[in-house]
Amino acid sequence: MQFRKATDEIKLYLDARYVSSCEAQWHLYLFKMQDHVPTVVRLQVHLPDEQPIIFNAEENPDIQEILDEYAGHDTTLTGWFKANAQAEDDDIRDTLYQNFPSKMVWNKASHKWTVRQQEFAIGRMYYVHPTAGERFYLRLLLTTIKGATSWDDLKSFEGTLYGSFKEACIARGLLEDDQEWHQCLEEARDMQTGRQLCHLFVTIIRDCTSADPRALWDTFWSYICDDIRHMLQNYANIPEPSDEQIQDCGLYLIDKLLA
Repeated sequence: MQFRKATDEIKLYLDARYVSSCEAQWHLYLFKMQDHVPTVVRLQVHLPDEQPIIFNAEENPDIQEILDEYAGHDTTLTGWFKANAQAEDDDIRDTLYQNFPSKMVWNKASHKWTVRQQEFAIGRMYYVHPTAGERFYLRLLLTTIKGATSWDDLKSFEGTLYGSFKEACIARGLLEDDQEWHQCLEEARDMQTGRQLCHLFVTIIRDCTSADPRALWDTFWSYICDDIRHMLQNYANIPEPSDEQIQDCGLYLIDKLLA
C-alpha cells in the first residue's frame, strides 16, 4: 500500500497568489471583497420550545439567566406565526414560510417580521434529514401550508387536529403509503418465525422510513409476537399471558433492537 502526502491546497493558493495594487488598496479601505444579490435569509425549522440558543458559556455560565433572556424572543418561525395573525393584507397570509422574505423583512433586533419596503430577498429553510422525525415532518408541512398562526394550525387538516406533525402529513397525502411494507410482511409472515419477523419489522421502521409504523404493528403484531406467549409461560411464570402483556414484551424486544 502506498501513502501519498496530502496536498495543502490553501497553502499553495496563498503562496502563488498575486495581490495587485488595486486589490491591495481595496483591502486597505476595508471594502467588501465579495457580495451576493439577492440576499438569502436562513429560516429556522424547530419544534415547539426547541428553538436554538447561542451563548458563550465562559462569559455567562448561568443557564437559567440565559433562558430568561431568550424567553420573549421569537425565531423566524414563531415570528411567522405572529406576522400571519396580525397581517391585514391577504397577500401576506397567502405566502409560504419559505417565500416570506420576499415580502417581509426579519428584524434581528426586535425579533419580528416587518413589511418589506424595497429590494428583494430569498428564503431558505434549514435542511432537515428524514431521520430527524417530527422536525422533518414539520419542515414538510411548512412547504405546503400558508398563513399558519400556530403549531396547531400546522397539525390541523379539514377540521381535524392531529396529534403529531407526521399524522398531519399522512392526512394531507404528503407521505407515501406503506403498501409495499404491508405486502412485505404479509409474504414473510407465512415463511418466517416471530423472531425473524421482529428483525424484519425493525429494519423497516429504522431504515425504510415507514410512514405509519403504528399501523404496521397493529396489523402484524400477532405474527411478530407468535413465540412470546410460550416465552412468557416458561420463563416469566405467566400461565395465561394477556394480549397486552404479549405486546408489551414484543415492543420491549423491538426497543432493544433499535437501541
